Amino acid sequence: MSYEGYKEGRHKSKGGLIRSFVKLEGNQIEDIAFSGDFFLFPETAIEQIAQSLKGANATSDSILFAVRSVYESESVTAPGTAPEDFTTSIMQAVES
Repeated sequence: MSYEGYKEGRHKSKGGLIRSFVKLEGNQIEDIAFSGDFFLFPETAIEQIAQSLKGANATSDSILFAVRSVYESESVTAPGTAPEDFTTSIMQAVES
């Protein structure tokens, strides 16, 4: 996938590197994708996190709320990687 027009953020959590690729429309997340060497179980959780963020306000509080909601609803197990780690990576992209 080409990430032309996307902003990139990186955050090294205890569980691994989280790279966020964010495309903004004004102050809202139009599209988002992740890569890195972290692990989430179930494996579909990363796709659900991305879906929950599409259309969200690009603020730390909104992002953290969306990621935490997926962690809770899907009973996510993520060794060394918390919702705050995703928020940090995403906000680096937003603010770049």
